[in-house]
Amino acid sequence: MNKIKTIGRRIFVKPVVRVLVMLNVPPMVITMFSLILAISAFLFYWRGLFLIGALFLILCGLFDTFDGEVARQTDRVTKIGGFLDSTIDRINEFIIYFGLFLYYHTHAPHATPWVFLALFGSMMVSYTRARGEGLGISPQIGLFERFIRIVFICIGSVLGPTGMVYVLVILTIGTLHTMIHRIIFMRTKSKQS
Repeated sequence: MNKIKTIGRRIFVKPVVRVLVMLNVPPMVITMFSLILAISAFLFYWRGLFLIGALFLILCGLFDTFDGEVARQTDRVTKIGGFLDSTIDRINEFIIYFGLFLYYHTHAPHATPWVFLALFGSMMVSYTRARGEGLGISPQIGLFERFIRIVFICIGSVLGPTGMVYVLVILTIGTLHTMIHRIIFMRTKSKQS
């Protein structure tokens, strides 16, 4: 998976980052633009236009990558910038799931629990990492990190509303497994220190 991310960074991210650095675009502007893209994705998912929603979700994910790279390359890395970036990431993720919830609430209410469970798992994966890093241990383990979650939601978008429900089940199981894996990892590491 790291190999795919490295290739993606080289092909897609680095050229765009070079342009953003050249144009002197502040990282915070890029972060806020990712929020606008997430809101756009939310509107499309709510209306059942899953493919267009996925397009905006991909763009949102890319811009989330751009802001950190631009901050590093222009020496604008700050604690508040990192904090706001992580906070906007969580807001973006919630907004996407909220769009899915509103769609299923109207068209297939039986699927709404899976939206909530997938959202809960996603938030807990992020929380366990943040809390672990706050304790000085970085539990970057488990398959269902943010990049994978975006990939799965995009796959579900291609499969359509019925296929998305199956993807939400997979996301629920995968994120909860990752959360438990990180809790066990933190327990083991804390015993060693």
